[in-house]
Amino acid sequence: MDLNDLNWDDIRVFVATARAQSFRQAAANLRMSHPTVRRRLESLEETTGLKLFQRGVDGLHPTLEGQELLEAATAVEGAMQSLARRAQAADTRMHGPVTLTAPPPMARLLLPDLAAFSQEHPGIRLIIKASSAVFDLARMEADVAIRAMYDGRQPDPSLIGRKAITGSWAVYGQPGATHWLSPHDDPAWVKGTPFPNAPVRAVIQDVALLAQACRDGMGMARLPCFLMDKVPNLTQPEKVYDVWVLVHPDLRRNPRLKIIRDALVAALQRHQHLFDGPT
Repeated sequence: MDLNDLNWDDIRVFVATARAQSFRQAAANLRMSHPTVRRRLESLEETTGLKLFQRGVDGLHPTLEGQELLEAATAVEGAMQSLARRAQAADTRMHGPVTLTAPPPMARLLLPDLAAFSQEHPGIRLIIKASSAVFDLARMEADVAIRAMYDGRQPDPSLIGRKAITGSWAVYGQPGATHWLSPHDDPAWVKGTPFPNAPVRAVIQDVALLAQACRDGMGMARLPCFLMDKVPNLTQPEKVYDVWVLVHPDLRRNPRLKIIRDALVAALQRHQHLFDGPT
């Protein structure tokens, strides 16, 4: 096999498929069609002369030969990602895309601030991924991440950034609420509240829907204070998480990312009173 026969796109698809353990999930992650992923893998198998995957009850797994190739391919992927990050870091232009990821409730809160930022910096095109998923900044799935870290935990040491604010939670509910609304069937934390024996009326896993149900009088819930402005709090707010604005170290000097990082920290700090909750 000649080195020139190897195609980086085929290797990238191979690594993504090994992670996803599924052709369809790899296609979704790569934003490719399912047939394209299969063609890329067939091309790599033909080039290497190896069978790369075998199907198990829980999805696709690399064969022994595929596992050996995967180790080398992952190293190649890391080198390519490092090259891409360094190229982006060297790009000093104040125009181009910036991908921001944030939990959906925080993204909604910050939308007016992001709109003002876009007006002030029209050359920067924001790509906003409002998701509770943790996007990999090393693989450039996002450029800047807003993350909530609970109970004194620190961000991944492979990232750098600033702690912008500290956030609080409290129990909220309309007058007369006697039942819990919870993301879980049996929330252990209710034992530490003034209502340890109240039953769970509804399990609602989406935090925005949970907050709305609480506002509508369906029951009481333990929620971030910034979501519940003007809703009666049944317990005193408790500081339980820090909000960080993070980037990969390779990109810390990129001017587009620096200016939006500073803007996000300033915006979060302007909203500190909402995160503190009622006094």
